[in-house]
Amino acid sequence: MPVEKKKTYNLFIYGTLTDAAVFRAVMGKRLVSIADRADGVESFWARRAVLDGYKKISPDNTYVYAVPDKGHRIRGYLVHTLPIETLAALKEYEGQNYSRRTIKVHFSEGQAKAMVFVGNLKHLEHAFGHSFRDPLKQEIILTKKIDNAIRETEEQQLHTDDEFTRRAVTELSGVAIRDIQRRHFEVGGISDFAIRHALKDRPIRDYDRIRRDQAAVPVAKNYLRMVIRQVVFNQFEERIRREFRFELDHLPHPNIYYDRVISSLIALRILNQSQAVLDAIVSDCLDELEFPTNHLIDFVRRAIIGAEALYDPKHVKTHLNFVRRHLGFGFVPLGAELEFSNIGHSVIASAAGPAMQDAAYDGFMYFYDFGLDVLTWKLGGHIDDHREKSHGKPRRGFFEVALGNLSIEANISKPITPDPWVLNQLIHHTMQFYDITPHSIHISMQPRSQHRPDRDRLLPLGILQCFFAIAGDPVRHDNGSFRIQRLSTDEIVRQSPRPNFLFSEISKRYSQLGDEYLPSRGKEGTYVQQFRFLRLSPHLNYEPIAMGLKGIQLSLRPGTFLSPGQWERSRRHRATFEALLDWGRSPEPLSRQEIDKFLSCVQEGLMTERRGKPAHSRAYIAWSLSQLAAMLQRFNDLIT
Repeated sequence: MPVEKKKTYNLFIYGTLTDAAVFRAVMGKRLVSIADRADGVESFWARRAVLDGYKKISPDNTYVYAVPDKGHRIRGYLVHTLPIETLAALKEYEGQNYSRRTIKVHFSEGQAKAMVFVGNLKHLEHAFGHSFRDPLKQEIILTKKIDNAIRETEEQQLHTDDEFTRRAVTELSGVAIRDIQRRHFEVGGISDFAIRHALKDRPIRDYDRIRRDQAAVPVAKNYLRMVIRQVVFNQFEERIRREFRFELDHLPHPNIYYDRVISSLIALRILNQSQAVLDAIVSDCLDELEFPTNHLIDFVRRAIIGAEALYDPKHVKTHLNFVRRHLGFGFVPLGAELEFSNIGHSVIASAAGPAMQDAAYDGFMYFYDFGLDVLTWKLGGHIDDHREKSHGKPRRGFFEVALGNLSIEANISKPITPDPWVLNQLIHHTMQFYDITPHSIHISMQPRSQHRPDRDRLLPLGILQCFFAIAGDPVRHDNGSFRIQRLSTDEIVRQSPRPNFLFSEISKRYSQLGDEYLPSRGKEGTYVQQFRFLRLSPHLNYEPIAMGLKGIQLSLRPGTFLSPGQWERSRRHRATFEALLDWGRSPEPLSRQEIDKFLSCVQEGLMTERRGKPAHSRAYIAWSLSQLAAMLQRFNDLIT
């Protein structure tokens, strides 16, 4: 007898279902963007397609609806040959506000009939009228839905109904909530089903894995101290955003920048000025609770109570006015990544091997066990062993604060500010807040031209020497001579398997999700130049340094320096690399001509920052140049 052919259908998706995670949660199937990866059983091919004669609306700002409109078209994905048994779950997910239609959709090879769930206009008009809500109202609605899911999580997993416990659950769900909020605004809405699935279907974080680990006992209090401080910061930042939303929204800070920058800066400033009280909160918490008798959520809950007692809106108002008075925006977007380690670069010598000599944190081996990945997300906290930045693996490495990072796992981020003053404030207050030895910093900026920047453009040797004189960490040898630490160790100099050098790198950054299942939606990425050579130090003023980097980037448009490929194919790159290393091992004072050339190039770039004109006042540019000149003179005085 012939085998009965299973019934299938094609589906056109355009809203929340284009999120591979949501699709899998609803349908139990994976989406793939390459036909060969689809097996027709667990994974299905989603190809780009267009639905003509419809437009997308979102009157509830939660779901997206396709409604007829001859002048419009909707871009989405055509999912091929789904088994008919998935239809019941799909109909339940879409609900009564959608009607099922079979419509022709267009893709690269032609057309195909596909099932489309379009807006049921009668239901929509009855439910919502014709009103459309702004992003703030969307955020409020979404927050209520998240709060409801958190309440259900607390009741089901902890069997309590307590405000502080609920807020502790929220803290320990921080990354999931961040991703829900981000995805909501990326795809035009996320359903109640997806919210509950993301928050309720996972256990609340705890340190069960290491509860009986004797190696963790000596460092547990240090981790818990970091947990408590981080929770207090998070509570401050959240209240500042909520209670001073009007003032923050009316600061001249465009949407392309990370939206927690100013609120984070204010929270850090207040807490750094309240160290004695913050230390008392930490001590009280550690006196009342202990590892491993209590759970991680107990420490988080106690920290929230302490934050409630410390928070004072008058302090927020004072610091907000201070920040507002000092804002001085430029035009070029800036970003920063800060690396911390109590044992320096040796922490990455063996990421999971023999224990390093770090009595405080053991190289952050237990970072994920204490939930610090979900607690430090507002400042982009993660562990980087210079091999991978993947989530959740016990390993030693730098504690890295990647300001503006929207998701470490998905590698998406936004710039943090166009203001060098704000950048410097964030760097120094972050250093002060974390009781960990600062190591290095990467400062990034967007090149003025986004049209295929020249990655091989080489800076003159004298310009490179000036930058290392300013921020390359000159240190004294035992015999009294000097060396540039960043040029004379393996921190940024690599010789194996091929020579390369971490001075600067041009790469693309993305502010929206791109994953293995579906291509990135929205922009195709932005070119960013990252300067990776700088020492992180409380003694350096990064405000004029950022102005210097920006001026050189604008005037000379440097490329990447130095990749293994450049070393192999370019004699000029090799010669400059070797000459710079020789100078770094035994630096000579910089000549007057080299300093003047450096300052002239910085000035030239800054005077053309905004479409051929300066973005900052001439007085501020002059101040920046004088600060850079003084730094270079101090270096010469040190050497001579």
